[in-house]
Amino acid sequence: MWAQRDSGRALSWEEALRYAETFQLAGYDDWRLPNAKELHTLVDYSRSPDTTASAAIAPVFETTVITNEAGQPDYPYFWTSTTHARPNSGASAVYIAFGRALGWMPSPHGAGRWRLLDVHGVGAQRSDPKSGRPEDWPRGRGPQGDAVRIRNFVRCVRGGNTVLRADASPPPVPAR
Repeated sequence: MWAQRDSGRALSWEEALRYAETFQLAGYDDWRLPNAKELHTLVDYSRSPDTTASAAIAPVFETTVITNEAGQPDYPYFWTSTTHARPNSGASAVYIAFGRALGWMPSPHGAGRWRLLDVHGVGAQRSDPKSGRPEDWPRGRGPQGDAVRIRNFVRCVRGGNTVLRADASPPPVPAR
């Protein structure tokens, strides 16, 4: 079961977890932050800011309009509960773009000039630092200069077979 409305404001990853854990709607208090696979199921590739002037999600869902880094009306990135693991670091978490997935690319018209483009498109799965300051990445990060926001939106979900584990070991494999 998905919340029809999003958080209405941008949150750090830790704030997003707290928001979801304390969210109450329709008499339920067991809402949570979805994992990357769950959230990605909501992406509607027939919709986008440039083709339908909408978020890439069914119109039954209410999605906050933001102003992106290029000064355009756009739709937010949404946090997931999925940590983007790198060796010796869990400092980033996955988000899904329901609007433009912007990145800084060098301009072909001269050294030192940059263009902010929709480098990945709606439905992109990327990661942001869980905390910090976007100003620390003035030209984004990664090979496509992914725009860093750090404060993203939340769409809560409930239900499913999720298991919280205190250790990093994988769940047991079912016997066949």
